[in-house]
Amino acid sequence: MHLIWLEDFIELARTRSFSRAAENRFVTHPAFGRRIKALEQWVGAELVVRSHPVSLTAAGQLFLDAATHSTDVLYAARAQLQDGSSPVEQTLRVATGRTLARTFFPDWYESINQRFGPFPVSVSTGGAQEVILRLGAGDADLLVIYSSPTTRLLIDPMRYESLTLARELLLPVVAADAKGRPKFKLASASAATPTPWLGFSQSLTLRGVLAKHLAGLPKKISLRMVYEADSYESIHEMARRGVGVAWLPQRLVQEDVNERRLLVIGEPEMRVNFDISLYRVRGNDNALVNAIWDGVASDAIDKP
Repeated sequence: MHLIWLEDFIELARTRSFSRAAENRFVTHPAFGRRIKALEQWVGAELVVRSHPVSLTAAGQLFLDAATHSTDVLYAARAQLQDGSSPVEQTLRVATGRTLARTFFPDWYESINQRFGPFPVSVSTGGAQEVILRLGAGDADLLVIYSSPTTRLLIDPMRYESLTLARELLLPVVAADAKGRPKFKLASASAATPTPWLGFSQSLTLRGVLAKHLAGLPKKISLRMVYEADSYESIHEMARRGVGVAWLPQRLVQEDVNERRLLVIGEPEMRVNFDISLYRVRGNDNALVNAIWDGVASDAIDKP
């Protein structure tokens, strides 16, 4: 497989025309077509539908992302290696959840930056299983994640070590009505009308945390799922719109609670405690990672 084949394919996807792409790549139309065919044979799947205009197959759409990413990485690496005048500064790679990237990571990064001096960081976000896999595959140096029964099952303590960075709360919140009162209340198990509830999909880490807590309450409540999402931000927005009650991380909703756009409801036992944890692979030999780990460990809440 040749790099020029990837560049040919990217140009074809951009122009949607064999003749125009061939012209832009300074090659004859037949030669360009042969190179695209050779790429398809290497991939083992048809990448384009030879129509007017050209369109990509499902495999082509998927491969376009890989081709674009691969060429970007290769050219970036070449640019770094060709610039021998200055050393390449090490970048800390952190995998975390989308909500944590917004609510927790900025303050935490600022604190370690002040302690260790400025350094570049690359943050990738995703669901729990996705970011855990990135750490295991060596695509991330550190993992910042909500701790839950699910993550503890997925993360092997023999391979990974962890620190507890902070405590967090899941708060039951609901929008205020026109008079500034809660639009909904938590209904008891015997109530005729359950409380409309905005729930977490199975991919969200905190689903198990909340389910375990609600199951252990001495006084059961009656909830009716009216909305479910795999994004805490989406559930947050629906709660603000008054669709139902939601349990959401305190850091995510604190501003709305302060401004009384959302109200915390229920007794204190309805609030759920959980942790924000930091993970790394055991035996890590990255000097920057080890320095940060050792520095953070002195302030960590727990060191399992």
